[in-house]
Amino acid sequence: MNQRAHSSSSSETATPFDDLGVAVSRHEPLSHHTWLGLGGTAAYFCEPIDSDALGRVVKRCHEQQIPLRMIGGGSNVLVPVAGFEGMVVRLSAPGFCGIDVQRPAIIAGAGAKLVHVVSAAVQAGLSGLETLVDVPGTVGGALVGNAGGHGGDIGERVADVTVMLADGTTEVRDRSRLAFESRWSNLDDCIIIGCRLELDEEDASLLTKRMQKQWIVGRSAQPSGTRTVAMMFKDPLGTTAESLVAQAGARELRAGDAAVYAAHANYVVAGPHCSSDDVRTLVETVRSRVREKLGIELAPQIEVW
Repeated sequence: MNQRAHSSSSSETATPFDDLGVAVSRHEPLSHHTWLGLGGTAAYFCEPIDSDALGRVVKRCHEQQIPLRMIGGGSNVLVPVAGFEGMVVRLSAPGFCGIDVQRPAIIAGAGAKLVHVVSAAVQAGLSGLETLVDVPGTVGGALVGNAGGHGGDIGERVADVTVMLADGTTEVRDRSRLAFESRWSNLDDCIIIGCRLELDEEDASLLTKRMQKQWIVGRSAQPSGTRTVAMMFKDPLGTTAESLVAQAGARELRAGDAAVYAAHANYVVAGPHCSSDDVRTLVETVRSRVREKLGIELAPQIEVW
């Protein structure tokens, strides 16, 4: 009886990664790792300590056809209530979060918070990133989605990116192999390890004032007082998603405990009893309303797993 119970317990805690020397947890609540604090669990979750450990996990997932996803700040990720039946990796270890100023460049790890990279650049008197100070998330996520604002995007400053492939090997992709467009890059076929950003020399005090101004302007365009908000759609060329949502009469829409933020119509607000499925339903409903009323197909900013 006891032996059977022990055997059952062992099989429940065993993972396909047990021989890799990497700490892997099971049934990790992904709500702990997303901006909205919503979503189900990941079948497997790990935060590898270095590139070698990451490579072993990535290779094993590839060999056994286990779905793998990366998560950074989780600011634009929506995990279903049902969770994710695969491996979720977060690059939170110091080896993935480094910021090294090598004038006039900055070397940044994929796990570094973008705001920290911006601050380091400004303090060093290096310009080109200060308009991104109000963008949440990590460098890795910023590169994949080519994060930007009115002053430009991060892709304009990328000299090269170090990536990991499905077999666990790494390579450096220089500018000639990279493509960046509005909120898009061709870096969705790999795992980003880090990058080198080429910047310009400028007076640090002037940069600080510019960064502070951008922070104020950026924050004024976003809902305040709560963290349970997320941007729904990317801005189409020549207009804003917010204006289109308003024109389509979608300001008052809600699904379950998720609602359009009336003052900033491109944001969804998650109420205290909201589920990630409520948010997904609302985003799809708003998108459908804009399509029906205006004939425009909005591209989601939120990545639904």
